[in-house]
Amino acid sequence: MDNSKGHGVGRGDRGQHGRGIPPSHRGAPPMARGEQGDLSSRSSGLRLSSGDPRDSGGELGFGSGTVQVYAPNTPAQADARLSDREQDALVSRFRALSASDPDRVVRPGFGKRGAAIAVRANFFALKYPKDIVLYDYPVVIAPDVVSLAARKRVFELLESTLEVAPYLHEIAHDWTQRLVSRSRLPADFSATVSEGPERVYTVKVLEPKELRTADLDRYLRGEDASYNPLPIISAFNLITTAHASHTGVPDKKGYLFPPSVLGESPLALSAGLEAWKGFFATVRPAYGNLMVNVNVCMGAFYVPNARLSDAMMKYQQTSYGASNPQNFYRRVRVTTKHLGYRRKSGIKAFGSQSARKTVFQCEELGGMVSVEQYFQRKFNIRLQHADDLPVVNVGSKAKDTFVPAELCEIESGQPYAGMLSERETLEMAKYTTVPPFASAKTIAEQGLEVLGLRSGAPPIQGFGVKFSLDLAVVPARLLSPPKVIYSSDSLTVANGSWNTRNVRFHRPAQLTRAAILVLADGGREDFRDSSDPALRGVATRFLATCRAGGMQVDDALPPLLFVRLPQANPRDPLRTAAIDAIENEIKTLPGRPNIMLVFVSNNGIYPGLKKLCDSKLGIATVCMQMANVRKEKGRDQYLASVALKVNTKLGGVNHQLDATSMHWLKNTMLVGMGVTQPGVGCVKGTPSIAAVVASCDEDFMHYPASVGLQEHGKEMITDVKTMMIERLNEYLKHMKSLPERVVVFRGGVSDGQFDQVLIRELPEIKAALRSFKGKTPKLTIVICGKHHHARFYPTKPEQADKTSNTKAGTLVDKGVAAVYKFDFFLQAHAGQQGTVRPTHYTVISDENRLSADEIQQGAHDASYLWAPATKSVRLVPPAYAAERARQRARLYLHEILPPPPGSKESTMDEAQIMRRAKELWGAGVHENLRGSMFYL
Repeated sequence: MDNSKGHGVGRGDRGQHGRGIPPSHRGAPPMARGEQGDLSSRSSGLRLSSGDPRDSGGELGFGSGTVQVYAPNTPAQADARLSDREQDALVSRFRALSASDPDRVVRPGFGKRGAAIAVRANFFALKYPKDIVLYDYPVVIAPDVVSLAARKRVFELLESTLEVAPYLHEIAHDWTQRLVSRSRLPADFSATVSEGPERVYTVKVLEPKELRTADLDRYLRGEDASYNPLPIISAFNLITTAHASHTGVPDKKGYLFPPSVLGESPLALSAGLEAWKGFFATVRPAYGNLMVNVNVCMGAFYVPNARLSDAMMKYQQTSYGASNPQNFYRRVRVTTKHLGYRRKSGIKAFGSQSARKTVFQCEELGGMVSVEQYFQRKFNIRLQHADDLPVVNVGSKAKDTFVPAELCEIESGQPYAGMLSERETLEMAKYTTVPPFASAKTIAEQGLEVLGLRSGAPPIQGFGVKFSLDLAVVPARLLSPPKVIYSSDSLTVANGSWNTRNVRFHRPAQLTRAAILVLADGGREDFRDSSDPALRGVATRFLATCRAGGMQVDDALPPLLFVRLPQANPRDPLRTAAIDAIENEIKTLPGRPNIMLVFVSNNGIYPGLKKLCDSKLGIATVCMQMANVRKEKGRDQYLASVALKVNTKLGGVNHQLDATSMHWLKNTMLVGMGVTQPGVGCVKGTPSIAAVVASCDEDFMHYPASVGLQEHGKEMITDVKTMMIERLNEYLKHMKSLPERVVVFRGGVSDGQFDQVLIRELPEIKAALRSFKGKTPKLTIVICGKHHHARFYPTKPEQADKTSNTKAGTLVDKGVAAVYKFDFFLQAHAGQQGTVRPTHYTVISDENRLSADEIQQGAHDASYLWAPATKSVRLVPPAYAAERARQRARLYLHEILPPPPGSKESTMDEAQIMRRAKELWGAGVHENLRGSMFYL
């Protein structure tokens, strides 16, 4: 749940599957990952696994079957520029660069560990003419046009002018303020465009920057690190996407295309939404080449309808009255035709009454008339929904104009900017569920065609640009997994996972002050009451599972509380009455338990429950779905998965790695940090949430967290110094000395924000390290990139796993990695289904002088240290823990993330919403839980 992308399917992230899981008023948020367990059990005794396919980071997808690879009969030969000889020469040039600028991190070398393999990547070489100049013009419009939509319209008109016609085949622009040309335009070049006598604009280009491809060549060969390639790469991006910008709908994920353009049928998500497929394309520098990264993307669009009234009625029927169609359609643009021509308008608001009851003064018709009367007398239109639907206000800021919904048309091609419901998200996942070989085929064939790269659609040919039509083949390595050790056994790891049947935790915890809470909420699988034999049987079975793992458990059942929750009420969307009932029942316990096992009926109560126990009561909780524990099939696996979490929350250690794999971590503190933004639908000014976690034990299994609020929209952590001091004190308390090395894994940062981390966060982190007596730990900062579009595909069936993905441990640092930066792509985990997504790691500061092998193998091995899992995870655990801590902290503000429509919070200004957020936050995490992984 990272920022707006955070409510999504897959990993936060909400990636390519639409805009995510909804707030409580459109459908309850899902239970936190890992609290749902894994139902795929075939063992008796204690067999544990992470149980979360979303940890795969893949586009959710097809099950296993016959292994297939893309282009199996095409030789997979890497480009000569990627030979060891060429790459060694490149690193030699970097050594001289490092000596001249010791503070700059450049690639110290390429990794050598692991078995050498070759993989295909969704990158295509971009070939451009040598020694040409691109002219990069700023564009001004007079009189000034502020609206982006209006500026786009001006550029559309500009393309049809006689002045631009001779150059149209060799110019590309961004539709707002920039134009790139292959030739220098005439001095004082300008054109006049108009849309009627009142809309006349002069478009003029200013003096251009000259972007020379010869300079870019030297940069790409590793010969000029001081050159800034961003302007010319941006220019090539405009050229590459020029065709798609004319034929598709731009979206932050790429360009989306009407199903008719792709020769496909609309993909239904719900009564009101459909999915459109599209393609992301961006130019990236690699050694010796520019490469275009192309990937499939999806987006949600309003279903077109000739009558808004029909759409509203259908939406209400299919949602069974749970959702308000006025909220759903409030941002849609409509077309009306009753005036004799087509007129497009945005919806200003929905009226409070129907056409029959909405009246206004009309001099033409002799005084006060209703909207129904007006349309019948003026246009001879008899309304079918005169009294059962509200009118639509399509007026301006200065004037209201009411139109019946049945006279408004929803046109095709309107992106949906809200959050998807849980059902819509699942439907979107079905369409994005694509095995890797099919994904590669779609990109290479349909993607290149619709983007215009295959044919060199204008203006691509005008710039002399050509694209490779084959997926790039790049060298890769398959890293060996670490040894995973439990109480006394070293387990066999196969493709990132291991079987813990009949093993004991490495260090079991004591489960001696527990309580059981049952929340009956009207579900079919709810336990009957506290004496229900099924309830007591499940509780006994779970405690036996914990004993099998070595935990010390009391013989008697813990105190058992049963709460029949007040029925959900539309007037109480946040379930405050239910939370009050839960609190009152918990307070009847004779003392505070160190953990509470909670059986829940559904997810709707989850946010309020976690906030109550985390912030107010200071009780660690672990939730189990009653529907899951009642099923005989898979129950043992489900309970064993929950036991992983219980042992960790109580301070136990589930497993460790062998000494060789842990050696690089000696005297080291691992840190994870990041910021989560409020997300879609939130009031402007709603604060961001920052989290910093850090290891405090020699097993690197425990990551207590510091979490806090900060300014809306701020990506850098405001109180990073204070949070780091808190984490260092926790480390000092447990380890009795400061670490010699600190390795920070920073998540949620884009390529363009690396410098901001170095400028704003690095000095504060160093100040925190210096605030302690003794030798200052050496610091390394690594950026963890999840939201990228790089994908890799096996080239041989024997190098693929059962899902046809590359195997766990696949690492790429050549061919599509940066030229100078110390970066690599690591797929530490096994893909569950669909196309697996690696994590992109970039070292941006490194006092510890880590070698390529040290950080690459180290990050890979550390990915086997996520406590609630029996498999490696996609994101290195400290970064993953920081993400989970931020997700948990969002629940403390669930009343305003986003606020229910019509609530007082939904109309607050920036200052008010910040004050309200601070009220809801209170003291944050209760002091009893601050030293634990409460957020699991």
